[in-house]
Amino acid sequence: MDKKTSFVLYPADFLAAVHNFKKSQIADLIIALCEKNFYGDVSFKLSDPVKKRFSLIQETIEKNNAKYLEIREKRQASAKQKNSKRQAKSKQSSNKEQANVPTSPSDESENESVYVCESVDKDKGSEVVDKPVYAGAPTVDDVAAYCQESGYTIDPAAFVRWNEARGWMNGKKYIAVDWKKAVRKWFCKENGIAYSEMETLANVCSDVLGKVKVVQNG
Repeated sequence: MDKKTSFVLYPADFLAAVHNFKKSQIADLIIALCEKNFYGDVSFKLSDPVKKRFSLIQETIEKNNAKYLEIREKRQASAKQKNSKRQAKSKQSSNKEQANVPTSPSDESENESVYVCESVDKDKGSEVVDKPVYAGAPTVDDVAAYCQESGYTIDPAAFVRWNEARGWMNGKKYIAVDWKKAVRKWFCKENGIAYSEMETLANVCSDVLGKVKVVQNG
């Protein structure tokens, strides 16, 4: 099972947990959580009040991560099953089409060659018409990899299918280029989180973690 290095802090819960903390204690708590979930351990000693809050929050993070990994495995298994069924159905349909091709005994091999060429040309034409290319748009694998890296529990296939059906347009805005932001908004909508609050906390954690790395590398 892959290790998940990201986590979400809910503003209301976090602020309630640190309402009587000094700014230095809040900074220690955030850095400790980031180090624990990114590196696997905390590099400095925590004061008793901070340590208690850290233990409670970390326990919740680990439970959420375990639930996320369980859901992800179920979705991956379901996606593989659907993909196998789709491939089997497509193969069966293709075999039926080939079986219905008319041929004459005298020039059977020649007709087979013509049919194959026509099929290839039709497939190419269909690909151009039915599968428009959207500049900057991600594949399902791209979205899945980003979700795994960042800890967003969404269905990558559903996300791509929904946006492709709308030409990657959100109102009058083309969102394919900045699709990662669209993923984060999708995740917030599914989980009832205010996007602005999540982005603010993500920026704080990223800034703090960046400073930790600078200190360690220095």
